[in-house]
Amino acid sequence: MKRSMDAVHELLQKNRVDAFLVSKRENVRYLSGFTGSAGVILIASSHDYFITDSRYAVQSEQEIAGFHIQVLKKNEKVPERILRLLKKTRIGRLGFEPEDLRFQSFQELRKKISPIRLIPVTAGLESIRMIKSEAEVRKILKAVRRAEEAFKTVRKKIRAGISEREIALSMEGLIRRAGAARAAFDLIVSSGERSAMPHGTASEKRLMQGDLVVVDFGAECGGYFSDMTRTLFIGKRFAGKKRKIFETVLDAQNEAIRAIKPGKYLAEIDATARKMIQKAGFGKYFGHGTGHGIGLEVHELPHVAPKNRMRIREGMVFTVEPGIYIPGLGGVRIEDMVQVTVDGCRVLTTLSKGWKAVEGEV
Repeated sequence: MKRSMDAVHELLQKNRVDAFLVSKRENVRYLSGFTGSAGVILIASSHDYFITDSRYAVQSEQEIAGFHIQVLKKNEKVPERILRLLKKTRIGRLGFEPEDLRFQSFQELRKKISPIRLIPVTAGLESIRMIKSEAEVRKILKAVRRAEEAFKTVRKKIRAGISEREIALSMEGLIRRAGAARAAFDLIVSSGERSAMPHGTASEKRLMQGDLVVVDFGAECGGYFSDMTRTLFIGKRFAGKKRKIFETVLDAQNEAIRAIKPGKYLAEIDATARKMIQKAGFGKYFGHGTGHGIGLEVHELPHVAPKNRMRIREGMVFTVEPGIYIPGLGGVRIEDMVQVTVDGCRVLTTLSKGWKAVEGEV
């Protein structure tokens, strides 16, 4: 936590603000460990405060260390307590998170603390959160294993006749029984022509012979998430265009993973996968970015996308997930999670993904 707070104080200096209001739930948890739903952090030069209401008075004492805990009085609002705390210090500029603070709350806060200026700090903590500590990676790995074990169990049941919804519900139940608070997101199970929808949620459609089946799933551990995708084929003859797009995606993904190294631009990794798909003649069927960061949020920084000139740094954790989606035929996506190392990357996911793993009725 000390490393994180040191980085936050550097962020204050960089943005030339005297104090910083942290309101985004994931950022509050990142800095304090608080798992409740009502709490903000006020970081000033001399003191760091955690502000919550009476519902979380006991919980905050149990979960939080290193902050002066402030419990609101009955009918007291957060801006009023912030004003009281700021009066103890001489500040002129208060940073805030513009992506999280609603306009009404912004107006109320600005009015209450005037003449102190509110200064937007964009993607401040999100940039700090990009670099994962070993403790964070351990939680992510546990979330990966929970999801993988659920998939291994459910995969034995995946055959013609089962519905997409049955697969999703079975996996979600197993993920929870493994200890996760919840699945990482609404699990995606899309088959046949529906597999051409990148985010096709599970329906009552039943799997049929010859279907491609995209299964996108993830679990949780200690507030951290996993996210992975496998594409299966129902049948004994995996051939023709469906097999070609599968092998194209697999080759593109493997090549992109091999290309990951600190110092490269994230756009280079996207381009590696995208060029291979374009070369195979399927470029127009790959419409999304190649990956995204993952941690306290399923989708967070960094973005592995075209034109992203951010450089890859050791400690980043992100997905690599190229796909091809052809309307009327179906789609393929293969997604793994990687941790950037000093000279490359470590693949955190372990499920098999080659065509031999999917050919035949599973």
